[in-house]
Amino acid sequence: MKEYFKSGAIVKAIAGREKNQVFLIKYVDEDFAYLINGKNRPIECPKKKNFKHLFLLKQSSIDVLEMTNADVIKYIKDYIKSRDCK
Repeated sequence: MKEYFKSGAIVKAIAGREKNQVFLIKYVDEDFAYLINGKNRPIECPKKKNFKHLFLLKQSSIDVLEMTNADVIKYIKDYIKSRDCK
């Protein structure tokens, strides 16, 4: 399951305090994904989340390390907007 979660993917939290929030994966390790959204979870302070508490929305090959918090906010906002139109 964790092989589907890669850096740059857009995910939705399905459990915990962040339930139903959309995040971008900054990086992954053996057991956890580290999530950012640019607002309350900036690039400098990612949220550590277990894979079983995440739902994959979109795979992406963007380089998260080259982004700023404003870029992350815009990227997530554009994704949500594109999903609402369909």
